[in-house]
Amino acid sequence: MKSAIEFCKNEWNSYTRKTKIALCVLLGLVALFAIFAIQILFWGLGYTDMNNVFAMGIWIIGDLGLVALGGGAFFSGFLLYIFRKDDLEPLINSTVLIGFMCYLFTFILLVFDIGQPLRAWFGYTYPNWGLHLMPKSMLTEVVWCLTLYFCVLCVELIPIPLKHKVVDKIPFFHYLGHYLHRLMWIMAAVGTFLSFFHQGSLGGGMWGVLYGKPGWFHPHFFFLAIVLATAGGTSFMTLWPYVASKIMKKEIVPMSSFQALAKVSGFMFIFYLSYRIFVVYTLSTVYVPMADRSFIDLLGGYYGLWMLSLELIFSAIPIVLLLVPKFREQEKFMVAGLISGVLAVLFHKLFVVLNGFSIPNFAWRPFMGYNPTIQEWFVMAGALACMALIYMWFAKYMPLFPHLHKHEHHEA
Repeated sequence: MKSAIEFCKNEWNSYTRKTKIALCVLLGLVALFAIFAIQILFWGLGYTDMNNVFAMGIWIIGDLGLVALGGGAFFSGFLLYIFRKDDLEPLINSTVLIGFMCYLFTFILLVFDIGQPLRAWFGYTYPNWGLHLMPKSMLTEVVWCLTLYFCVLCVELIPIPLKHKVVDKIPFFHYLGHYLHRLMWIMAAVGTFLSFFHQGSLGGGMWGVLYGKPGWFHPHFFFLAIVLATAGGTSFMTLWPYVASKIMKKEIVPMSSFQALAKVSGFMFIFYLSYRIFVVYTLSTVYVPMADRSFIDLLGGYYGLWMLSLELIFSAIPIVLLLVPKFREQEKFMVAGLISGVLAVLFHKLFVVLNGFSIPNFAWRPFMGYNPTIQEWFVMAGALACMALIYMWFAKYMPLFPHLHKHEHHEA
């Protein structure tokens, strides 16, 4: 016990003053997360601003955003193991960890959204059987695909701790990690198949089939969500290790790897922006008029035209900054492009959820807003703080960056 306390003291003293402040802030957010989580789970959803209009809290934005941004993990693995884009290898451990955390905290946030966590298993076992015993619930498909892909991420994550210098000395774990690494191409293929469906279903299909909501009904949302995940998700996967390299003040990933994945993100944003403009056009000319409404009328309220405009602007910026070599090769422009890519995802989810819920079903009813309570804000912020702490722990104690550990081994 005494040695453990001494170890913790030495570790804490090894951090810089700025790192200690950051850790205190993150740990404080985690503590508030635990307090408000207990309050909501034990005393109910009355501590949120959810009502008959906004049937989902702020966490659904976190769920959709984390799943979309976590989609960069499956796409990066697909490019590396299937298309053999080997310059992404220094980033693959980091992308797997980020994807794992995105899906883990998606499940955690869903616990608060469903209201009765003890009935969470209903999503697996009640598929709303239809004609000829065919499942009709898209939510069932989403739950199963999310769960199975999370299991794939767990398998992909196992080789990282197995490569630790202490664990790797044990023959059983050494060979287990070696053979798991050789199977990663199978995991990448299975993960791509599963992620393709749940990205489309959770990100677009669940909303696009609701013909009673003129702001959501659209058959192309399924594929739009998949393209968005590949575009914004790769920006997210590039941004995390880049920030980590600046904090650690080490070259943990070659700049060529950052630029390679950033270029992929910029390329995919061409498809996303084109597709998004097409979706807005068909909504305004075909699908919204089917409900005897005009598209511009749906852009009123708190979450209207300004949010859609920002989404389109943030989608256009990565195309310029991440594809034009003279911009991409300058770190400040590359980082600006990556941040814009992440913001494009967030504003898309904010627009879809907040604007979609706020639009009145009937033209004579007013728009409604959503005001998250302090409990909702801190549960959301605490979840993100947990993700940051987990990533910091892996970066410090695990072989998360093969490029860094290879150089340290050569220096030794």
